Amino acid sequence: MGKLIKYLFQLLFIFCALSSFAQEITVSSKIDTNSILIGDQIKLKYTVNTPLSYQVQFPIFNDKLSDKIEIVSQSIIDSVVSQDKLILSLSKTLIITSFDSGSYVIPSIQILLKSYNDTTIYQIISDSLLLNVNSIAVDTTLAIKDIKSPMDAPLTFKELLPYILLGLGIIALIIIIIYIVYRLKNKKKSESEPSKPKIPPYKTALKDFETLRQKKLWQNDKIKEYHSELTEILRNYFEQQLNIQALEKTSDETLEAFESVITDQNLSKKLAAILTLADLVKFAKQLPLPDQHDLSLQYAIEIVKETSINMKNESNSENIEKLNDK
Repeated sequence: MGKLIKYLFQLLFIFCALSSFAQEITVSSKIDTNSILIGDQIKLKYTVNTPLSYQVQFPIFNDKLSDKIEIVSQSIIDSVVSQDKLILSLSKTLIITSFDSGSYVIPSIQILLKSYNDTTIYQIISDSLLLNVNSIAVDTTLAIKDIKSPMDAPLTFKELLPYILLGLGIIALIIIIIYIVYRLKNKKKSESEPSKPKIPPYKTALKDFETLRQKKLWQNDKIKEYHSELTEILRNYFEQQLNIQALEKTSDETLEAFESVITDQNLSKKLAAILTLADLVKFAKQLPLPDQHDLSLQYAIEIVKETSINMKNESNSENIEKLNDK
């Protein structure tokens, strides 16, 4: 007797669980209309409502629902959560059509569900639907019409190619003419305008030294930048005035090249002092005294002035010798 009562309670529990599951989870299928013409397309929508604690798996749709009903396209699964955050609504839409007249059953589909807290997989089945596909009615009382005249075929690329090449040739010719006219105008303009006198290298260097002085770099603890810019101005001057590739040389190589051109030992000592101090600041991170900063700039200015005068004197001497030879 006790076993029978226990068995009845188990059946009652299972029945209640199934009833609760059925109330929480629903599936529906719906079409726009159940009557279409051949080739018309309609929407077929499947909707599943389930608690958030369940996972839902729709079947994989191929290109047909049945022999007579074809799937044109299908949407991704759309999900909506209820305002009370308890129910999840999932929907998938298919675009279907049929090319045979008659009445056809849209078959039901099987949807799988599984709770996150359980390994049991449940199955729910959608309702099947009826679709009527009608053929287009032909009015036999109307007169038979002639066949439509042939349509004009579109022009092919091969037929258009000569015109395209002709157009490109004309455009190219116009561009060439414009370019030639532009060059001739610029040439006449450049010939008529007097050329601007080139600024001597020593004037450029002296101007750059004055700009460096006004920047007050070492006064603002930018000592490395100060000496780097100072030596760079000198190296640029050497390249333009003395034809020494100083920007690509080390300090020792620059000094050696300078001495091969300028024989003034006093200027060589000043250049050596500038380059040595700049290397100590750059590589040994030495902090010179304030007077040393100004002294390097003064030496640099003297080197530029003296070498520019020497180069002028040498040039004048060469000119005098040439006149005497004549």
